[in-house]
Amino acid sequence: MHRSHLVGIYSALIVLTLTAFVVSLASGSASMNASAMWRALWDAASFEHSVLVTLRLPRALTAFAVGGSLALAGALMQVLLRNPLADPYVMGVSGGAAVAALIGILLGLSGFGVDALAMLGAFSATVLVFVLARTPQDWAPVRLLLTGVIVASAASAIVALLLTLGEDAQLRGMIFWLMGDLSLRAAPMSILMIFFAALFVAMALSRQLNVLARSDTTARTLGVAVQHLRIALFVLAAILTGGCVTTAGAVGFIGLISPHAARLLVGSDHRRM
Repeated sequence: MHRSHLVGIYSALIVLTLTAFVVSLASGSASMNASAMWRALWDAASFEHSVLVTLRLPRALTAFAVGGSLALAGALMQVLLRNPLADPYVMGVSGGAAVAALIGILLGLSGFGVDALAMLGAFSATVLVFVLARTPQDWAPVRLLLTGVIVASAASAIVALLLTLGEDAQLRGMIFWLMGDLSLRAAPMSILMIFFAALFVAMALSRQLNVLARSDTTARTLGVAVQHLRIALFVLAAILTGGCVTTAGAVGFIGLISPHAARLLVGSDHRRM
């Protein structure tokens, strides 16, 4: 793909991202036009400043970080498993987080306790998939995918059981957590830091990702430590997905669709994605 064409695509995507960001800040129960938003930024005592800076800006930044994290995790999982249908939730990471979070709600834990349990559940599901998919030789992509599907299915069954055990007062909170919610997110820095740190690592590994996407044999021939790279990708995807699930709940589809959309626009070279 010609360099000027890539620059045009990247420029258009940046403009679309900024436009969506501004629209998200302007939209809500109290709509704001551009001039009102500009005045609100500088008038710290105004009601509009409180709405814009305290409520909408953290949610918009969190949504940006969650979307980017899920897209990156999906791209990593599709390379790891060499399967176009792979996404973070297929591997049971989201299911493990959901099970742990619902248990925390049933136990009456606070928001921080629920988030901590959800992150622990995400990593527990990751470890479980790795342990079950391990063979004496290596982790085969097909075996990893099938094991992830089994763990995800089991987690879904446990989630259904927990929902039936919950009391009426708890059931509403459990369902809202599963649906996803950004209304209580006033501190987006943690998920933003996770996203940009993971993006830096993924960019550093982009050449190895291109080789691994072809085959394990090709990657080993070219000197790539396939087993170590596979573990690193799985852990990185688990961190991203766990952070997203604890931040916004079980949001789906982004990790599956975004990598394919990126490949349609800029090709399958991960150095461009």
